Amino acid sequence: MKKNLLIGFCFAILMVVNTDSLSTTVSLPVVMVNYEDLPPNWDEGLAPGVNWGLAAAYPDDVGITQNPYVLAAEGFETGSVTIPTEEDRYLLNTTVVSSISYTGSYSGEHRWPEGYNGPTTRFVIPESAHQGSQPTYFVRMCMNFDDSFHPGADNLEAGVGIKGFGIVSEPFGGGLNTPCDGTNWYDAQVQFVGWGPSSKPEANDGYLWVGHLYSYNPYPEEAVAKVGSVHVTAPAVGDRPYRFSAYAEPFQYLDFGGWHCYEIGMYLNTPGNYDGEARFWIDGVLQSRVTKIRYRDVESLLPTDMHLNLHRTTENFPQTMVRWTDNIVLATRYIGPVQK
Repeated sequence: MKKNLLIGFCFAILMVVNTDSLSTTVSLPVVMVNYEDLPPNWDEGLAPGVNWGLAAAYPDDVGITQNPYVLAAEGFETGSVTIPTEEDRYLLNTTVVSSISYTGSYSGEHRWPEGYNGPTTRFVIPESAHQGSQPTYFVRMCMNFDDSFHPGADNLEAGVGIKGFGIVSEPFGGGLNTPCDGTNWYDAQVQFVGWGPSSKPEANDGYLWVGHLYSYNPYPEEAVAKVGSVHVTAPAVGDRPYRFSAYAEPFQYLDFGGWHCYEIGMYLNTPGNYDGEARFWIDGVLQSRVTKIRYRDVESLLPTDMHLNLHRTTENFPQTMVRWTDNIVLATRYIGPVQK
């Protein structure tokens, strides 16, 4: 077990008395040390400011699949979709375009016309990814939301929501109406939501847009936020909660038309123990860190998929909403933002 060293400073006051009975006040720094017991590599991504990860060694992500911790990557630079997903759903629902990109010459474009929700796309996690008693899993996607996600000047109070991506264990299925019990399913995912009206300077013409972490798991009331805050969601079925949302404090509001790198990390618990975590970064800056998560009670309940979601939760808008995606990386170590 690795001890993560957190250091803070305070000042002690020392009085020095000289032979003429005159005193001098000297401030001396005192180091306060706080240790966290963390498994190997769990200390990556926790520093203030931008946290660089394994991607730092691969400018523009070129050659990143050569890293032994990377499971797959998609930069669209072949002019097509090459990342494998269940039933080829990501391939069949992505248009590769050259008109806009984060790095290189291409990106993946996704469109949601009125009345269309879109599919969930799944990358199947290989058995080789499950290493150690507390394995870790990461998904990083760089995205640009067009201003078509704005609900319109006359509709600012309308909420817009779209699923982002994440890590899921669903060997027997799962979903909103299936309570997690430690033996069936769990997840850690990112979603994007908007609301208004707002006069904040970060608002997009009066509309705020954010990304945040959420998790379905059996014991959300026991989860503890080390960074940001945790809010337990009322259950859709039964009377026992099985979901929380985690929010940055303060929010990092997102701009329509801007590129940002989003990353989620799942840190699996040992079966039956409250020692799992979920974390969320924007451009390498830690937004949320939730600890004391008990995802599973049985050892065999490992993550099955990484979702590259194309599912919108609010479909009743007249305009076609457009989002571009680039620099997708799936890994078992912290990835970090693109080194440009």
